[in-house]
Amino acid sequence: MSTYIVWCLVGIAVLLCLSIVILRGRWRKGYHAERGAQSATTVDGLLNAHIATQWTEGRVRLGFLLALMKELRASLEQDVETLGRLDPSGAEYEHEARGTVAHNIRRFTFDEHLREECRVLVPFLQFCGHDLAEQGRNTTEQLKALEEVLAVIGSIPSH
Repeated sequence: MSTYIVWCLVGIAVLLCLSIVILRGRWRKGYHAERGAQSATTVDGLLNAHIATQWTEGRVRLGFLLALMKELRASLEQDVETLGRLDPSGAEYEHEARGTVAHNIRRFTFDEHLREECRVLVPFLQFCGHDLAEQGRNTTEQLKALEEVLAVIGSIPSH
């Protein structure tokens, strides 16, 4: 009888151990699955926030670049007028003309870099705008404006 009791206790212990192992495995699977879902949700939230931030900051940057390009254009036009008013027969003509031309070449080069930055920035902003539109944000007007900016910048020949 004592052998029977020992075998019953061993059987109960084995069943208890198996039950613990099975329950532990199920708990781990459930915990990791839940944690993975939370992780994906967290990553999506971070990604959405980053895209929204890039959308806002990028539009501010683009506005600054366009304003700077406008100022450069006005400055260049003013220098062209100044050059047109110089007397070619005057003693200071060559000195003033060289100084103005060298200064303008620098501005033309900088303007080219600004346009290249806009050519890269606008498609990135379009991506962000389309993504935000899929998230329910109304970006239609801004996307149309970006299309116009890209068309204008694309139509300007490189120096």
